[in-house]
Amino acid sequence: EEEAFLVSLYQFMKDRHTPIERIPHLGFKQINLWKIYKAVEKLGAYELVTGRRLWKNVYDELGGSPGSTSAATCTRRHYER
Repeated sequence: EEEAFLVSLYQFMKDRHTPIERIPHLGFKQINLWKIYKAVEKLGAYELVTGRRLWKNVYDELGGSPGSTSAATCTRRHYER
C-alpha cells in the first residue's frame, strides 16, 4: 500500500509539472511522505486538519521536536507542496 501510494504520488507530481526532486526535511529529519499522508488522513483529511488547526498534532505524530514554535506551519506547508 505504501509503495503504491508513493508511485502514485510521484506520478501525480510529475504530471502536473512539479516533480518531487528531493524529499523535504522537517526539523533536520527527512519527512516520510507515507506517514504524513496517513497522519493527516487519520485526523480527517486536509480540510479538517486545517480547519481545526491540527497541524501540530501531525508534526507530533511524525516524531517532531516538542520545542519547535513553527512546527505546525512548516508541516502544513510541506504537506501542501
